[in-house]
Amino acid sequence: MLLGVFTLLLLLPAACRQVKVHARAVDVDSKSLKQTVVVATLECPLPEHKNAIWCSTFQMAWDKLKQDIIGEPIQIPTVQDLADRLNRSQFPTASIEEKSYYTAAGFVKKGIIEEVQREMRRRFPSEPVPTFDSRYETFPDVVLAYAYLNIAVAFKDPYFVYRGKFSFLNSSGVGTDVTAFCAQTNGPTRDGQRVRNQAEVLDYDAGESSGTASFAVDLSKQTQPYQVILARMPHCNTLGEAAKMLQDRIASSQSDPNHRTLRSLEYGDTLIVPDVLYRLTHHFDELLGKHLGNRKWADYFFFEALQKIDFTLSRTGVVLKSEARAKAAPAKPPRQRDLHFDRPFLICVQKREANATPFFLMWVDNAELMKPYASGDKGN
Repeated sequence: MLLGVFTLLLLLPAACRQVKVHARAVDVDSKSLKQTVVVATLECPLPEHKNAIWCSTFQMAWDKLKQDIIGEPIQIPTVQDLADRLNRSQFPTASIEEKSYYTAAGFVKKGIIEEVQREMRRRFPSEPVPTFDSRYETFPDVVLAYAYLNIAVAFKDPYFVYRGKFSFLNSSGVGTDVTAFCAQTNGPTRDGQRVRNQAEVLDYDAGESSGTASFAVDLSKQTQPYQVILARMPHCNTLGEAAKMLQDRIASSQSDPNHRTLRSLEYGDTLIVPDVLYRLTHHFDELLGKHLGNRKWADYFFFEALQKIDFTLSRTGVVLKSEARAKAAPAKPPRQRDLHFDRPFLICVQKREANATPFFLMWVDNAELMKPYASGDKGN
Protein backbone atom coordinates (compact mmCIF):
# COMPACT_ATOMS: atom_id res chain seq x y z
CA MET A 1 0.00 0.00 0.00
CA LEU A 2 1.29 3.42 -0.82
CA LEU A 3 0.13 6.63 0.44
CA GLY A 4 1.00 10.23 -0.25
CA VAL A 5 -0.16 13.83 0.08
CA PHE A 6 0.97 17.20 -1.28
CA THR A 7 -0.04 20.46 0.38
CA LEU A 8 0.93 24.07 -0.35
CA LEU A 9 0.02 27.37 1.29
CA LEU A 10 1.23 30.94 1.23
CA LEU A 11 2.22 30.52 4.83
CA LEU A 12 1.86 26.77 5.10
CA PRO A 13 2.18 24.45 2.17
CA ALA A 14 2.19 20.79 3.14
CA ALA A 15 2.60 17.70 1.05
CA CYS A 16 2.25 13.96 1.12
CA ARG A 17 2.36 12.15 -2.20
CA GLN A 18 1.34 8.59 -3.01
CA VAL A 19 3.65 6.10 -4.65
CA LYS A 20 1.51 4.13 -7.08
CA VAL A 21 0.76 0.43 -6.75
CA HIS A 22 -1.19 -1.40 -9.49
CA ALA A 23 -4.62 0.21 -9.73
CA ARG A 24 -4.86 3.63 -11.34
CA ALA A 25 -6.88 6.31 -9.62
CA VAL A 26 -8.50 9.24 -11.42
CA ASP A 27 -7.48 12.77 -10.39
CA VAL A 28 -10.34 14.48 -8.62
CA ASP A 29 -10.87 17.84 -6.93
CA SER A 30 -12.66 17.58 -3.60
CA LYS A 31 -15.15 20.23 -4.75
CA SER A 32 -16.60 17.68 -7.18
CA LEU A 33 -17.20 15.09 -4.46
CA LYS A 34 -20.64 14.93 -2.85
CA GLN A 35 -20.01 12.29 -0.18
CA THR A 36 -16.41 12.96 0.95
CA VAL A 37 -14.74 15.61 3.11
CA VAL A 38 -11.09 16.33 3.95
CA VAL A 39 -10.51 17.49 7.54
CA ALA A 40 -7.59 19.61 8.74
CA THR A 41 -7.35 18.08 12.23
CA LEU A 42 -8.53 15.01 14.11
CA GLU A 43 -10.71 17.29 16.25
CA CYS A 44 -12.86 18.41 13.31
CA PRO A 45 -16.42 17.02 13.42
CA LEU A 46 -16.97 13.78 11.51
CA PRO A 47 -20.09 14.37 9.39
CA GLU A 48 -22.85 11.81 9.03
CA HIS A 49 -23.12 9.81 5.79
CA LYS A 50 -19.78 10.97 4.36
CA ASN A 51 -16.25 9.68 3.92
CA ALA A 52 -13.73 11.68 5.95
CA ILE A 53 -10.00 11.84 5.20
CA TRP A 54 -7.13 13.18 7.31
CA CYS A 55 -3.40 13.08 6.59
CA SER A 56 -0.71 14.51 8.86
CA THR A 57 1.03 16.64 6.20
CA PHE A 58 -1.19 19.69 6.63
CA GLN A 59 -0.58 19.60 10.38
CA MET A 60 3.15 19.10 9.83
CA ALA A 61 3.32 22.17 7.61
CA TRP A 62 1.33 24.21 10.13
CA ASP A 63 3.70 23.10 12.92
CA LYS A 64 6.72 24.13 10.83
CA LEU A 65 5.22 27.55 10.16
CA LYS A 66 4.30 28.07 13.81
CA GLN A 67 7.68 27.01 15.19
CA ASP A 68 10.18 28.25 12.60
CA ILE A 69 8.53 31.41 11.26
CA ILE A 70 5.79 32.84 13.47
CA GLY A 71 7.36 31.67 16.74
CA GLU A 72 4.04 31.41 18.58
CA PRO A 73 0.51 29.99 18.12
CA ILE A 74 -0.92 31.29 14.84
CA GLN A 75 -3.83 33.68 15.12
CA ILE A 76 -6.49 33.97 12.39
CA PRO A 77 -9.33 35.99 13.97
CA THR A 78 -11.91 35.21 11.27
CA VAL A 79 -11.43 31.42 11.62
CA GLN A 80 -9.84 31.22 15.05
CA ASP A 81 -11.63 27.97 15.93
CA LEU A 82 -9.78 26.16 13.13
CA ALA A 83 -6.49 27.91 13.98
CA ASP A 84 -6.85 26.86 17.63
CA ARG A 85 -7.43 23.24 16.64
CA LEU A 86 -4.30 23.26 14.47
CA ASN A 87 -2.28 25.00 17.19
CA ARG A 88 -3.30 22.34 19.73
CA SER A 89 -2.75 19.37 17.45
CA GLN A 90 1.01 19.29 16.94
CA PHE A 91 1.99 16.11 15.10
CA PRO A 92 4.87 14.09 16.63
CA THR A 93 7.26 13.48 13.72
CA ALA A 94 8.78 10.60 15.72
CA SER A 95 5.67 8.70 14.58
CA ILE A 96 7.12 8.62 11.04
CA GLU A 97 10.54 7.38 9.95
CA GLU A 98 12.83 10.27 9.01
CA LYS A 99 13.37 8.81 5.54
CA SER A 100 9.61 8.93 4.85
CA TYR A 101 8.98 12.67 5.14
CA TYR A 102 10.38 16.14 4.57
CA THR A 103 9.33 19.51 6.02
CA ALA A 104 10.65 23.03 5.55
CA ALA A 105 9.59 26.66 5.99
CA GLY A 106 11.14 29.95 5.00
CA PHE A 107 11.03 33.08 2.85
CA VAL A 108 10.94 32.82 -0.94
CA LYS A 109 13.37 35.73 -1.25
CA LYS A 110 15.85 33.78 0.87
CA GLY A 111 15.70 30.70 -1.35
CA ILE A 112 13.18 28.39 0.32
CA ILE A 113 11.79 27.20 -3.03
CA GLU A 114 15.24 26.24 -4.29
CA GLU A 115 15.98 24.55 -0.97
CA VAL A 116 12.77 22.51 -1.12
CA GLN A 117 13.41 21.46 -4.72
CA ARG A 118 17.02 20.53 -3.96
CA GLU A 119 16.11 18.46 -0.89
CA MET A 120 13.18 16.75 -2.57
CA ARG A 121 15.40 15.78 -5.51
CA ARG A 122 17.97 14.35 -3.09
CA ARG A 123 15.58 12.58 -0.69
CA PHE A 124 12.99 11.31 -3.17
CA PRO A 125 14.81 10.97 -6.52
CA SER A 126 12.05 8.88 -8.11
CA GLU A 127 9.37 11.54 -7.47
CA PRO A 128 8.68 14.70 -9.53
CA VAL A 129 10.36 17.82 -8.15
CA PRO A 130 7.64 20.20 -6.83
CA THR A 131 7.01 23.35 -8.84
CA PHE A 132 5.53 26.65 -7.66
CA ASP A 133 3.56 29.12 -9.78
CA SER A 134 4.54 32.73 -10.43
CA ARG A 135 2.50 34.10 -7.53
CA TYR A 136 5.25 32.97 -5.17
CA GLU A 137 7.52 35.56 -6.78
CA THR A 138 4.86 38.23 -7.41
CA PHE A 139 3.99 38.95 -3.79
CA PRO A 140 6.75 40.52 -1.66
CA ASP A 141 8.20 38.56 1.28
CA VAL A 142 6.24 35.37 0.60
CA VAL A 143 6.59 32.66 3.25
CA LEU A 144 6.35 29.01 2.25
CA ALA A 145 5.76 26.09 4.62
CA TYR A 146 6.03 22.68 3.04
CA ALA A 147 5.60 19.06 4.10
CA TYR A 148 5.88 15.84 2.13
CA LEU A 149 5.10 12.26 3.12
CA ASN A 150 5.83 9.14 1.07
CA ILE A 151 4.93 5.78 2.64
CA ALA A 152 4.91 2.31 1.09
CA VAL A 153 3.42 -0.63 3.00
CA ALA A 154 3.65 -3.75 0.85
CA PHE A 155 1.96 -6.90 2.13
CA LYS A 156 4.25 -9.91 2.44
CA ASP A 157 1.87 -11.95 0.29
CA PRO A 158 -0.61 -10.30 -2.11
CA TYR A 159 -4.24 -11.04 -1.37
CA PHE A 160 -6.41 -12.71 -3.99
CA VAL A 161 -8.64 -10.78 -6.38
CA TYR A 162 -12.27 -11.24 -5.33
CA ARG A 163 -13.91 -12.88 -8.34
CA GLY A 164 -17.23 -11.14 -8.70
CA LYS A 165 -18.90 -7.97 -7.54
CA PHE A 166 -18.74 -7.02 -3.87
CA SER A 167 -21.65 -5.01 -2.50
CA PHE A 168 -20.69 -2.19 -0.12
CA LEU A 169 -23.61 -0.95 1.99
CA ASN A 170 -23.24 2.70 3.02
CA SER A 171 -24.57 4.25 6.23
CA SER A 172 -27.86 5.12 4.49
CA GLY A 173 -28.41 1.48 3.59
CA VAL A 174 -27.67 1.90 -0.13
CA GLY A 175 -25.51 -0.80 -1.74
CA THR A 176 -22.91 -0.30 -4.49
CA ASP A 177 -21.15 -3.06 -6.41
CA VAL A 178 -17.36 -2.54 -6.22
CA THR A 179 -14.14 -4.48 -6.78
CA ALA A 180 -12.46 -6.15 -3.81
CA PHE A 181 -9.72 -8.51 -2.66
CA CYS A 182 -9.90 -11.46 -0.29
CA ALA A 183 -7.89 -13.97 1.75
CA GLN A 184 -9.51 -17.16 0.57
CA THR A 185 -9.36 -19.35 -2.53
CA ASN A 186 -11.66 -22.09 -3.79
CA GLY A 187 -9.95 -24.70 -1.66
CA PRO A 188 -7.11 -25.27 0.84
CA THR A 189 -3.80 -24.36 -0.82
CA ARG A 190 -0.31 -23.48 0.36
CA ASP A 191 -0.59 -19.98 -1.14
CA GLY A 192 -3.94 -19.46 0.53
CA GLN A 193 -2.53 -20.46 3.90
CA ARG A 194 0.36 -17.98 3.55
CA VAL A 195 -2.06 -15.17 2.77
CA ARG A 196 -4.26 -16.00 5.76
CA ASN A 197 -1.27 -16.34 8.07
CA GLN A 198 -0.19 -12.73 7.48
CA ALA A 199 -3.52 -11.29 8.70
CA GLU A 200 -4.11 -10.74 12.40
CA VAL A 201 -7.53 -10.18 13.95
CA LEU A 202 -6.88 -7.48 16.56
CA ASP A 203 -10.46 -7.22 17.85
CA TYR A 204 -13.66 -9.16 17.24
CA ASP A 205 -17.22 -8.83 18.53
CA ALA A 206 -19.83 -11.05 16.86
CA GLY A 207 -22.67 -8.67 17.70
CA GLU A 208 -26.28 -9.67 18.18
CA SER A 209 -27.27 -10.15 14.55
CA SER A 210 -25.99 -10.05 10.99
CA GLY A 211 -24.59 -6.62 10.23
CA THR A 212 -23.82 -5.68 13.84
CA ALA A 213 -20.46 -7.45 14.12
CA SER A 214 -17.44 -5.22 14.72
CA PHE A 215 -13.78 -6.11 14.26
CA ALA A 216 -10.29 -4.83 13.52
CA VAL A 217 -7.71 -6.52 11.27
CA ASP A 218 -4.00 -5.91 10.73
CA LEU A 219 -3.74 -6.83 7.06
CA SER A 220 -0.10 -7.93 7.23
CA LYS A 221 1.47 -8.34 10.65
CA GLN A 222 5.00 -8.62 9.21
CA THR A 223 5.16 -5.12 7.67
CA GLN A 224 7.78 -2.79 9.13
CA PRO A 225 7.99 -0.05 10.24
CA TYR A 226 4.33 0.70 9.46
CA GLN A 227 1.08 -1.19 9.78
CA VAL A 228 -2.30 -0.97 8.08
CA ILE A 229 -5.36 -1.58 10.25
CA LEU A 230 -8.98 -1.78 9.10
CA ALA A 231 -11.74 -1.56 11.69
CA ARG A 232 -15.46 -1.98 11.32
CA MET A 233 -16.78 -0.05 14.26
CA PRO A 234 -19.41 2.51 15.30
CA HIS A 235 -19.41 6.02 13.84
CA CYS A 236 -17.67 8.55 16.12
CA ASN A 237 -17.87 12.34 16.51
CA THR A 238 -14.31 12.90 15.22
CA LEU A 239 -11.52 10.87 13.61
CA GLY A 240 -9.47 11.43 16.76
CA GLU A 241 -12.22 9.82 18.81
CA ALA A 242 -12.36 6.92 16.33
CA ALA A 243 -8.58 6.36 16.61
CA LYS A 244 -8.84 6.36 20.42
CA MET A 245 -11.75 3.90 20.35
CA LEU A 246 -9.76 1.61 18.06
CA GLN A 247 -6.75 1.66 20.40
CA ASP A 248 -8.95 0.95 23.43
CA ARG A 249 -10.71 -1.96 21.74
CA ILE A 250 -7.44 -3.53 20.63
CA ALA A 251 -5.99 -3.17 24.14
CA SER A 252 -9.11 -4.72 25.66
CA SER A 253 -8.99 -7.67 23.23
CA GLN A 254 -5.38 -8.42 24.14
CA SER A 255 -6.46 -9.06 27.73
CA ASP A 256 -9.04 -11.64 26.59
CA PRO A 257 -7.85 -15.17 27.52
CA ASN A 258 -9.01 -16.35 24.07
CA HIS A 259 -7.07 -13.65 22.19
CA ARG A 260 -4.22 -15.91 21.10
CA THR A 261 -6.71 -18.23 19.41
CA LEU A 262 -9.03 -15.54 18.06
CA ARG A 263 -6.31 -13.44 16.42
CA SER A 264 -5.52 -16.06 13.75
CA LEU A 265 -7.46 -16.08 10.49
CA GLU A 266 -8.52 -19.71 10.22
CA TYR A 267 -9.47 -21.51 7.03
CA GLY A 268 -13.19 -21.27 7.82
CA ASP A 269 -12.97 -17.50 8.31
CA THR A 270 -13.54 -15.22 5.33
CA LEU A 271 -11.94 -11.81 4.77
CA ILE A 272 -13.08 -9.49 1.96
CA VAL A 273 -12.00 -5.85 1.51
CA PRO A 274 -13.09 -3.30 -1.12
CA ASP A 275 -10.44 -1.54 -3.21
CA VAL A 276 -10.11 2.13 -2.23
CA LEU A 277 -8.09 4.44 -4.46
CA TYR A 278 -7.96 8.15 -5.25
CA ARG A 279 -5.72 11.06 -6.19
CA LEU A 280 -7.45 13.88 -4.39
CA THR A 281 -6.77 17.62 -4.43
CA HIS A 282 -8.29 19.67 -1.63
CA HIS A 283 -8.27 23.46 -1.17
CA PHE A 284 -8.78 24.73 2.38
CA ASP A 285 -11.00 27.59 1.23
CA GLU A 286 -11.73 28.63 4.80
CA LEU A 287 -8.13 29.92 5.04
CA LEU A 288 -7.81 31.68 1.67
CA GLY A 289 -7.58 35.45 1.91
CA LYS A 290 -7.57 35.35 5.71
CA HIS A 291 -5.06 37.64 7.48
CA LEU A 292 -2.99 36.58 10.46
CA GLY A 293 -3.79 38.17 13.79
CA ASN A 294 -0.26 37.88 15.19
CA ARG A 295 1.06 41.41 15.84
CA LYS A 296 4.21 41.19 13.70
CA TRP A 297 2.41 39.36 10.89
CA ALA A 298 -0.79 41.39 10.45
CA ASP A 299 0.04 42.15 6.80
CA TYR A 300 0.23 38.46 5.89
CA PHE A 301 -2.64 36.45 4.46
CA PHE A 302 -3.06 32.99 2.97
CA PHE A 303 -3.13 33.02 -0.82
CA GLU A 304 -2.87 29.25 -1.26
CA ALA A 305 -3.86 26.36 0.99
CA LEU A 306 -3.69 23.13 -0.97
CA GLN A 307 -3.40 19.48 -0.05
CA LYS A 308 -3.17 16.50 -2.43
CA ILE A 309 -3.66 12.97 -1.19
CA ASP A 310 -2.82 10.02 -3.40
CA PHE A 311 -3.95 6.81 -1.75
CA THR A 312 -4.40 3.22 -2.88
CA LEU A 313 -5.81 0.30 -0.96
CA SER A 314 -5.39 -2.87 -3.01
CA ARG A 315 -4.50 -6.52 -2.65
CA THR A 316 -0.75 -5.77 -2.67
CA GLY A 317 -0.85 -3.27 0.16
CA VAL A 318 -3.91 -1.64 1.69
CA VAL A 319 -6.44 -0.98 4.46
CA LEU A 320 -9.98 -2.26 4.84
CA LYS A 321 -13.14 -2.56 6.92
CA SER A 322 -15.96 -5.14 6.80
CA GLU A 323 -18.60 -7.07 8.67
CA ALA A 324 -18.11 -10.27 10.67
CA ARG A 325 -20.56 -12.84 11.87
CA ALA A 326 -20.26 -15.86 14.18
CA LYS A 327 -22.48 -18.55 15.56
CA ALA A 328 -20.86 -19.46 18.85
CA ALA A 329 -20.90 -18.57 22.51
CA PRO A 330 -18.79 -15.51 23.47
CA ALA A 331 -16.50 -17.59 25.66
CA LYS A 332 -15.45 -19.84 22.76
CA PRO A 333 -13.75 -19.10 19.47
CA PRO A 334 -16.45 -18.86 16.74
CA ARG A 335 -16.48 -21.63 14.15
CA GLN A 336 -16.47 -19.12 11.32
CA ARG A 337 -16.03 -15.36 11.13
CA ASP A 338 -17.04 -13.40 8.04
CA LEU A 339 -14.71 -10.40 8.17
CA HIS A 340 -16.34 -8.55 5.30
CA PHE A 341 -15.66 -4.84 5.07
CA ASP A 342 -18.95 -4.28 3.28
CA ARG A 343 -20.18 -1.51 5.60
CA PRO A 344 -18.62 1.72 6.98
CA PHE A 345 -15.13 1.19 8.44
CA LEU A 346 -11.98 2.99 9.54
CA ILE A 347 -8.61 2.89 7.75
CA CYS A 348 -5.64 3.58 10.03
CA VAL A 349 -1.99 3.74 8.91
CA GLN A 350 0.61 4.18 11.64
CA LYS A 351 4.01 3.14 12.93
CA ARG A 352 4.10 -0.39 14.31
CA GLU A 353 4.78 0.44 17.95
CA ALA A 354 2.88 0.85 21.20
CA ASN A 355 0.72 3.99 21.45
CA ALA A 356 1.66 5.11 17.93
CA THR A 357 0.07 8.27 16.54
CA PRO A 358 -1.58 7.56 13.16
CA PHE A 359 -0.41 9.69 10.23
CA PHE A 360 -3.37 8.73 8.03
CA LEU A 361 -6.99 8.07 8.97
CA MET A 362 -10.01 7.65 6.75
CA TRP A 363 -13.59 6.91 7.72
CA VAL A 364 -15.05 4.99 4.77
CA ASP A 365 -18.79 5.63 4.81
CA ASN A 366 -19.67 5.09 1.15
CA ALA A 367 -18.31 3.88 -2.20
CA GLU A 368 -17.53 7.29 -3.74
CA LEU A 369 -13.77 6.59 -3.70
CA MET A 370 -13.99 2.88 -4.50
CA LYS A 371 -13.63 1.21 -7.90
CA PRO A 372 -17.07 0.41 -9.36
CA TYR A 373 -17.48 -3.19 -10.44
CA ALA A 374 -17.92 -3.74 -14.16
CA SER A 375 -18.58 -6.99 -15.93
CA GLY A 376 -15.25 -8.50 -16.87
CA ASP A 377 -13.27 -6.91 -14.04
CA LYS A 378 -10.28 -9.07 -13.10
CA GLY A 379 -9.07 -6.93 -10.21
CA ASN A 380 -5.87 -4.90 -9.78
